[in-house]
Amino acid sequence: MKKILGVLLLTIAALSIGLGQAPEKPKPDSKPVPDQTKPVPDQAIPVTETKPVPDQTIPVTETKPVADQAKPVGEPVAATPSAEQELITLDKSWGEAGLKGDSAVLESILADDFIGNSPTGVATKAQNIAEAKTNAPNITNATYVADEYTVRFLDPNTAVMTHRAVEKGLNKGKEYTDQHRSMHVWVKRDGRWQVVASQASPIPQKP
Repeated sequence: MKKILGVLLLTIAALSIGLGQAPEKPKPDSKPVPDQTKPVPDQAIPVTETKPVPDQTIPVTETKPVADQAKPVGEPVAATPSAEQELITLDKSWGEAGLKGDSAVLESILADDFIGNSPTGVATKAQNIAEAKTNAPNITNATYVADEYTVRFLDPNTAVMTHRAVEKGLNKGKEYTDQHRSMHVWVKRDGRWQVVASQASPIPQKP
């Protein structure tokens, strides 16, 4: 009997203790919180594509050889000995023809547009030939010596000549000496050299 009462007392005590405690609240379900971090769009700074710059180097103009052209007037052209000697021979023939009044030679050497300048004045081709023919009968025992020649070719068909000349003889029986320096312009036309211009300057006589 005593054992039964003891068990009842223990049972009642256990129930009292259990009722005196606050009932344990149920823990809420621990659900995983969804990740609210939204992915940020890739905002990386776009890299500008570097395109190759077209070659802007200034093109160099190719220098092509220019075809051989006649050199401009004023620039000397190399003269051949034969061409230079031909002009010297013609000039001496001109001087001799002037003393003799040889109109045929003068007609051939002087160009139709010839112009001559000397201390006595300006003369055309026709005037030069007429003067030579007029003076020739009065000139006797005359010599004509030309030297100190220089010939400069401006182009293959144009040449400038300078020289000295000494003429001695008798003019109407009286001795005379004429020294002068001349400059002539020769032009080659139709394969023939002719004088187109001439300037004569007297050389002063020594006392």
